Amino acid sequence: MAMEEQAAIDQFLGDKPSSAQLRQWRETLRTRSRRLRRELKEADPAQAASLRTRLAEMERQMAVLEQEEMITEFVEDSVRVTLAMGSVNEGDRLEE
Repeated sequence: MAMEEQAAIDQFLGDKPSSAQLRQWRETLRTRSRRLRRELKEADPAQAASLRTRLAEMERQMAVLEQEEMITEFVEDSVRVTLAMGSVNEGDRLEE
C-alpha cells in the first residue's frame, strides 16, 4: 500500500515538490540564515546593510516555504485518507 500511496501522492502533486522536500529547503535556508547572522555580528557597517537585506529575503523565503509545506502536507494527508477510506469501503464490500 505504501508504494501505491506514494504514487497517488506524486501523481496528485504533479511537478510540485513534496512537503518533505519543502521542509528540507526551509531547513537549508535556516542553516544559511544562522551563518548569515553570525557574519552580520562581525561585519563592518558597509557590509551590514547588504547582509540585513539578504537575511530579510531569506526569512521571507522561509515563511513562504513553511506555508507551502503545510498546504502540501495537508494535500498529502488528504490523499492518504482518501486511499484509506477506499480500502475500508472495499473491505466492507468484500464482507457482504
